[in-house]
Amino acid sequence: MRITGMATGLDMDEIIKNSMKPYRIKVDQMTQKKDVVEIKQKLYRDIMSDASKFYDKYFDLTKSDSLLKSSNYKSVTFTSSSDAVKVTAGSGAKDGNYKITGETAIGAKATTDSSVFGTEYDKDGVKYKKIKINDKEFEVKSDTEKAMAKDLNEQLKKAGVNVSVEYTDFAGDGTTNKSGFIFQSTVLGADTTFTINGTKGTEIGIKTSGVDATKATVTGFTIDDIKNSDKISINGKEIDLKLTEEEKKDNKLILKKVNDKLSSEEFTVSEESGNIKFISSKLGKEVTNPNITIGGKTAIFTPGVDSEKATVTIDKSLLSGDFYTIGGNTIKIDLTKADPGKEKEYLDKLFSESGINVTAEVIGDKIKLTSKKEGTSGAFNVTKAGSNGSGITFNPGKDGDITITNTKTGGVYKTSGKSNTITVDDVTFTFDGEIPKDGGVKITGKNDVTETKDKLVNFINDYNTLMEKLNTLTMTKHDKGYTPLTAEQKKEMSESEIKLWNERVEKGQLNKDSDLTRIANSMKETMRTFMNDSGLNLEKIGINPVKDYSGTKNGTFIIDEDKLTKALEENTEDVMNLFIKSAPTKEELDKLSPEDKVKRKDQTGLLIKLKETLYNEFKTSASSLSKKVGMEGTATFTNNTLTKSMSDYEKKIKDMEKSFSRREQALYSKYATLEKMMNNLNSQQSNLMSQLGMS
Repeated sequence: MRITGMATGLDMDEIIKNSMKPYRIKVDQMTQKKDVVEIKQKLYRDIMSDASKFYDKYFDLTKSDSLLKSSNYKSVTFTSSSDAVKVTAGSGAKDGNYKITGETAIGAKATTDSSVFGTEYDKDGVKYKKIKINDKEFEVKSDTEKAMAKDLNEQLKKAGVNVSVEYTDFAGDGTTNKSGFIFQSTVLGADTTFTINGTKGTEIGIKTSGVDATKATVTGFTIDDIKNSDKISINGKEIDLKLTEEEKKDNKLILKKVNDKLSSEEFTVSEESGNIKFISSKLGKEVTNPNITIGGKTAIFTPGVDSEKATVTIDKSLLSGDFYTIGGNTIKIDLTKADPGKEKEYLDKLFSESGINVTAEVIGDKIKLTSKKEGTSGAFNVTKAGSNGSGITFNPGKDGDITITNTKTGGVYKTSGKSNTITVDDVTFTFDGEIPKDGGVKITGKNDVTETKDKLVNFINDYNTLMEKLNTLTMTKHDKGYTPLTAEQKKEMSESEIKLWNERVEKGQLNKDSDLTRIANSMKETMRTFMNDSGLNLEKIGINPVKDYSGTKNGTFIIDEDKLTKALEENTEDVMNLFIKSAPTKEELDKLSPEDKVKRKDQTGLLIKLKETLYNEFKTSASSLSKKVGMEGTATFTNNTLTKSMSDYEKKIKDMEKSFSRREQALYSKYATLEKMMNNLNSQQSNLMSQLGMS
């Protein structure tokens, strides 16, 4: 705390404060410039966030209600008389009534009690029990029955065994209530089964276990070789390490320096007991000898090894209608069911449907099965399945046999096999449970576009909100009378006054912004899409542009819901194409004339075009906005033009504040000298008055 003006009677603080005002104004102006940049970044990020949420809501294909999915453009809904059959309509479905009869496909099922887990034993202080599924043995922690079922389920899934298990009180057969474990094949049909604690199957075929890929290495050097040479040569290119004395004392620092220098050479280096090993960053034998030398010393190059998939080769004659366990899953294989010369297709289809990760190849009178996994992790056996253990009630799987009758036309469609899902005339039937034998299941269809209409209305409303915000940002002029408040100004205002002032400061900061204007114009152009083949555009289906083009509603729409409903009822498919007709492929465009190419591109659905615009502008770190403002979750969030600009301003402000403090201190020192001089003068005057007898 300074106490000034005692001798002079002057208010030094006020004098110095007034003297420093011009410079304080300069500091405040620089701070205001930084604040304006910060405000702009906030406004940019707000609209980027809104656009990103809009994109995620309507264009994310992982979401079931995405407007890019054709399944969301349906004009028909169906009701079922039983939960055993669920029906969904595609965009091309017509209303109709159906009767479903027959039997659904089921998977093999086994019911048993806890004795199936065998005798409890201790392992590292933990109690376990064992069970064998399809010749694979599993150790299950001894716990409650439900916990054991959960543990085994997780292990079965991890092992790729297509069997699930649950412990339930509904394990009875109808005569008595009973709790127990129910094992069930997750693959449906008569050709899939499994065994529990069964007799060991007979292994067939000649197998290879696969080979894991390895990396090329270079050895024969020591850490001292690097210290003494300070240089490494790779393929004739000399790398000067320039190790410091401090680095030479620490092997970890040496390795870090070498690895930093090798970052572009696709090799890293490690050290063990003073010996150095160079390791390629790529697997396999394609990596060639890098010819590394250190101080004239050559090395030993060991090439990498390519991975090889595991295989089992079997005589065709052995695959003749029995059950076989392949990689933990049991299926029935009967090559006599394959069309002549089509054994590969028969087997690959069977494996795919059964969730078995192998492919088949016919080599003369043999079948070669190859794992889809690379290396030893894909190794598998093929065994002729054994029988189940005792105490197990086993029910084999069955193929489905379904008849679908169109009760309006009398037409009939029959399907059989492993699948419980079938699509006919863009109507998808999913069977889940037993179909009642008395009368089957009745399906009733009716025209109803309410759901689709509501989704399109919501989309247009949200689009309008986004477009209005873009227009407001780019069309609102900034009142130059409102600048960011200084610290001194804020002291004289209430919280509500500051809030209102800041709102006025924000308004118009992005007026006529080139990026946002370009994006808004691109979106407006997209929404004017006209489909030549159907003659449709948004206006034809009741989505009309606003009449006032001058204000912030420019480019927005009002909706005639009755007209939109009618368009959907009468021509759902053309309406769907207006929104989501796919963009042409390169192959398709290559076949067209230049004029036809333009026409075909114009026929891309407006949502496909809009998605591309929004993604390129708001969802990628390569966009001009991301580079300018920063996109959350990417490196640009902290490394962008505006953040750098604010950082530059902060540095300038910091320097100016230091200069301000120096100038202020210089003035205080100057006035302190004046005070001292006045004190001396007053003292001399007092002495003189005393000598003259006047005091």
